[in-house]
Amino acid sequence: MDRVNQPTLRAAVLLYVYFAAMAAGMVELSLAAGYLAGVGSSTAGMVAAGVATLAAGLAFLAWSLWGLHRNALVLARYALPALAVAAAAHVAVMAAGVTTQRSLDVSHFAALGLTLMALAGAGWLRRQHKTNDGGAHGQPRTGRLLAAAFGAAVVVASVATPGLAASMAGQHAVPHGEHGQAPTGENGQGSNPALDPGHHH
Repeated sequence: MDRVNQPTLRAAVLLYVYFAAMAAGMVELSLAAGYLAGVGSSTAGMVAAGVATLAAGLAFLAWSLWGLHRNALVLARYALPALAVAAAAHVAVMAAGVTTQRSLDVSHFAALGLTLMALAGAGWLRRQHKTNDGGAHGQPRTGRLLAAAFGAAVVVASVATPGLAASMAGQHAVPHGEHGQAPTGENGQGSNPALDPGHHH
């Protein structure tokens, strides 16, 4: 790739990394809610898993927000091993679930995919930084960067959405069509007196 396009590619990959890490953090937090407030949350193992996923989720969010603010790959020396450990943990949990329950945990699978996206992108950026700047000090092309950011957001959302929906928080979420609706009575009509045809002032 020529030196003119390299800054745009680096900026696009940086956005991709932090979008994936941010989404992974949100999925981790939803998993933590399930561990800490779901069935069997009083056991020591569930509490430990909940605390670990909560810490991972907060760390992912903090790292992504800080990196987006700095517009650079921050704490790469620690972030890459941490991402690898998180990915290995999700693989272990999924393997245990498949072995004992014969089922695949969609939330852990989504978190694994997002973590691997961030890990791959961060590894590429770090390798580019170590070899040469490749024109990294130039200015990225705005149009191409916006297109890349949109594409990265779509890809990340397509992985994160099923994971969030499969979590305990997603299963208890109010459907979009029911926001703001009044509770229904026995006859299926809303309980708001102002909307009751038989109610008169």
